[in-house]
Amino acid sequence: MPRRSSLSYRDALRLLAPGSARITETDKVVNAGILGAGALSHGAALALLGPKNALMQLVRDATGNQAGRIRASGGKAYYELLEASHTVLALSAFFDGFRDEVGPGFDRLELTDAEKVAMVPAERRRHTLPQEIDAGYFPLPSSVHGMDDTRRDVEAAYVTLYDATIAFCDGLAAWPAVRRGLDLTSLRSRVVARSMWHYEDRFDRLATDLPEFGFRMVRQAIEHNLVDNRKLTAEVADRLDALADLSRNLAGLAGPAAPEPDRLRESLDRLAGSLGAVFRQPLLRIKDIDFHLRLPTVERGFISPDFRVAEYDKRAAPERERWWEEQPRSGDLVGFLSDYLTDPASLHRPLLVLGQPGAGKTLLTRVIAARLPANRFTAIVVPLRRMSGDTSPTEQIESAIEQLMDERIRWADLRRATSTTTVVVVFDGFDELVQVTGTAHSQYIDRVAEFQEAQWDLGYSVIPVITSRMLVMDRASVPQGTVLVRLEDLTDAQVTTWVSAVNGANEDRSGYRRLSARDLLSHGELARQPLLLTLLAIYYDEHRVEGPPDLGISRSDLFTGLLTAFIRRQIGEKAPGDLSQREREAREHRLRRDLAITAFAMFNRNRELVNRAALRDDLGCFGSGSGDGTRFELGDVLGPEQLVTAAFFVVYGPDDLQGEDARRTYEFLHATIGDFLIAEYVIGSLRELAELRRRTRTPAGFGYQLDTGQFRALLSHQPLVKREAVVGFARELSARHPEERGAIIETVAELLAEARQRGNVAGVDGYRPSPYDPVRLLAAYTANLVALAALVSPDGVRHTDLMDDETWVSTVRLWRAGLDEKGQLAMISWLGRDADGRITAERRRERRGETVSVAAEEARLLGDITTYGQLQAGARTWRGRQPDSFEAGRFHADLVSLATRRWPVPSLHQLILYDERSYRRLWERAVESPGAVSSTSATVLLECLAEDGAQLPREVVCGLTRVALDRLPRSVTAPPELIISCPYLIDEFPELLDSIGTPEDHAVLHALILRHGLDRLPAEYVPRVRAVLADIEGRLAELPLEDGVVSAEMAEQFAAARVDNRTALWLLMALSEYADLAWRKIRPGTMAALLAHRLPDEFLDETSLCRLLLDYLRAHDRVPADVTLTAAVDTLRVLAATDQGPAADGF
Repeated sequence: MPRRSSLSYRDALRLLAPGSARITETDKVVNAGILGAGALSHGAALALLGPKNALMQLVRDATGNQAGRIRASGGKAYYELLEASHTVLALSAFFDGFRDEVGPGFDRLELTDAEKVAMVPAERRRHTLPQEIDAGYFPLPSSVHGMDDTRRDVEAAYVTLYDATIAFCDGLAAWPAVRRGLDLTSLRSRVVARSMWHYEDRFDRLATDLPEFGFRMVRQAIEHNLVDNRKLTAEVADRLDALADLSRNLAGLAGPAAPEPDRLRESLDRLAGSLGAVFRQPLLRIKDIDFHLRLPTVERGFISPDFRVAEYDKRAAPERERWWEEQPRSGDLVGFLSDYLTDPASLHRPLLVLGQPGAGKTLLTRVIAARLPANRFTAIVVPLRRMSGDTSPTEQIESAIEQLMDERIRWADLRRATSTTTVVVVFDGFDELVQVTGTAHSQYIDRVAEFQEAQWDLGYSVIPVITSRMLVMDRASVPQGTVLVRLEDLTDAQVTTWVSAVNGANEDRSGYRRLSARDLLSHGELARQPLLLTLLAIYYDEHRVEGPPDLGISRSDLFTGLLTAFIRRQIGEKAPGDLSQREREAREHRLRRDLAITAFAMFNRNRELVNRAALRDDLGCFGSGSGDGTRFELGDVLGPEQLVTAAFFVVYGPDDLQGEDARRTYEFLHATIGDFLIAEYVIGSLRELAELRRRTRTPAGFGYQLDTGQFRALLSHQPLVKREAVVGFARELSARHPEERGAIIETVAELLAEARQRGNVAGVDGYRPSPYDPVRLLAAYTANLVALAALVSPDGVRHTDLMDDETWVSTVRLWRAGLDEKGQLAMISWLGRDADGRITAERRRERRGETVSVAAEEARLLGDITTYGQLQAGARTWRGRQPDSFEAGRFHADLVSLATRRWPVPSLHQLILYDERSYRRLWERAVESPGAVSSTSATVLLECLAEDGAQLPREVVCGLTRVALDRLPRSVTAPPELIISCPYLIDEFPELLDSIGTPEDHAVLHALILRHGLDRLPAEYVPRVRAVLADIEGRLAELPLEDGVVSAEMAEQFAAARVDNRTALWLLMALSEYADLAWRKIRPGTMAALLAHRLPDEFLDETSLCRLLLDYLRAHDRVPADVTLTAAVDTLRVLAATDQGPAADGF
């Protein structure tokens, strides 16, 4: 689909030539609508084509000297001028190309005010020349798709403009004489080719003056290997941080004069300066921990990662790895960002930077913010984990600045002070905002997009950048067109470069043994993400005396080794020298346990951090005192929270403010460490409890119970399956000891049996990470025990191994009563029931747009087949929506009953009387209670009428149609089918005919239905329906295709319309989703016609097109021996020649 500009042609001219006398002279033409929809029907003068016309001269002047103005502009004006220059450049190139090919006769093509004639048929009412001129087909080349894609879009727009221009000229008196001297069979291709020559020539010349245009050309040259990239590669290897080029690129854009200094300006300068501090920091910071391994600074050790980029649309699935594998990979992050930050489209959509935990999202965005030149951009980083999810983006920005600078700056003041720059706001950690607040915040990205658009409307330019883990994207609402960037794992070359930087930082360290990239890379994915690579390097360095680690270590092995090494060092450095080995080990064990309690302190509060007072209280509940005799230099005894946080934390907040216990907060250097500590504690505790149970087990009747108070307390607040990393670590840790699984399952069963019998539901007195609620505590505890039993068993566990049937039913229902919504969703997403009745723990990801029914999934866990089937079937009839009243639910249930129980009799003229009476009763109820008819019910009702309307009385059909249309139904097929089956509805409801072709992604199917039904219509309705049909079929190349509404018959429809290359490939790609069904239904002749003169492109590359065509031939039992595109095309040509029906010319 061609992308459209946000600027109309007339707006572009006025931006480029403000106050121009020629604009004033031609204003009457513009205002009369020559650049709008009504010009032709009113016979206004043709002000654009005249050879001496003032407006045409203005076009040439406007595109001739804009570089200086653009370079001197800033903020919103800068982006508008960029887009205006390109819009006028592209359109003027077309009319110069048209003039060149028409020749001298062009000067005779004028329309006077006296020529008031209807020159364009009604069927082409959307294709008038003025409308096409002002349609906005020419945005600046996209930062996402590249120059090739832009050239194709411009070329397609020129074809459309050519058709509209010829239709316009058909109404000019001079045209018949002019056209006699032209070769009309090739005029279109010649005009388009000549226009493209003018366009590319002018674009190239503009690019020499404007780096903004040059960035796109350089990226294109690199991608197509048109330049020698060896020098660039060498520079990157020497410098590591390729983003240094970003600053050089964007700094070269000049910008407006610097504003006069004032207090606010000085604050903003300090803000910009603070961003640069990131370069002086080491790649990994852990407070109070000095690694033996020295890590280089960000300036010397940061590596710009590879990435994949895509635009969000209905087909996007950014939470899925497989979908990302289909997106193009690039290593030119500098080029992409240079493009994106100078792309006017970036002012109307957020940029989402996605990645797995430890992929380096936060560091990357901080480096980007620090690299932006202050004369063009004002960068602000908003750490969302410290923000309230209920505050607006403006409040979050103000809060972030205050936290950083201890100074309150209002957004309104900041906006005015930065009006000549573009504000780049990095909202860092959308996933952490979700976890901190404990709510989904699915609309947050929409809110940021609305904030961005509101700033544009007020005259300011803002580019939001949002970072997030991929795992939360399945439930996030993302605006259409949002640019998505997924950070890729490090390549071998990047790891090698990084290791060289680390070795360089340690070259003067005594006894240092250089790290080997080959050794690190042997650990696979552990060496592919920046955080894990750093930890792996530290692990290697710490274990040098013991030899290199085993190649088969897992993530849990890595974290186990790191924690053990750091805890031993922590105890060894602070413990008295005469401490016995046994006491040293006891202290190490206590610190490890306290670290786990700290991780639970965050997890059980649904947060990624914990304040000092809360952590002290939690540790105190579990017997951690301020002992050990450890003191500060000034003699203050360290509290338990200070002892534990000295090991593995980063501290935020001031130390010297009153109330510091509440203000000072702690968090792990990465949330994954907390997840590991939780999993390690849980699995370790279960193993210890199982062993204790084995050793102390006595004959039945002695009443022995395990002391599980601490274990129960920590597991009674949140389901562990809320954290995917916890589940993964728990599975890895339990897999180390497969021989203990049986004992662990038995222990879990015993804990479940005791769960309802113990007097202290909370487990430990005083432990209150959340308000006391005995139902929630018991629900969370039993949920975690069942989940753990399923996790440690690769094949799942039968619920009868854990409890009896009656207890199982009440336990599962307890989760519904006690867990919050997110906890319930987490449990049903992870726990499943296989065909043998085993409870398994495997994450199921819903399809986008699919609504999860907690009640249905609960029935599945319980093995209640009847309830599960009824709930699932009922939920699907609501099509992702929900009733808003009991009355609406009852009406919908009766409608579904009619739809599923009626007896179709297509051979008869009328329905059986029972079904007609059911329709009449629904009509009566809808009239009596209009509120009972929901939008979904109206949709189902229209679809039933589309099937049965021809057999129902007219008054019933009209009455029910009126009811349905009042509720704004969203049916894909009902409007055209109703028109064919009950054409009298066109007279009763003109809006029904108007709805054909909307939304656009249904238009192609609508046209197909109308085309096949035309011969069934009474003669008096055919002209009106044919006009609508002609309009849609004239726009096939512009219309989107949705996979869910594609039909094999569209191949013949598109082939007959001779659509362009991209549109044909788009259809084939959509059909390929149903290859097993579609290919056998498409005749070889039709396929050949559709593929005539088709070439692979970025949308469907040669490999994909070849695979698609081979699948088609395989369906027709004609696979060539040589599986190449050329051989496949030749085979199709032979097959088409034997097909009944016309073959494709030129194929």
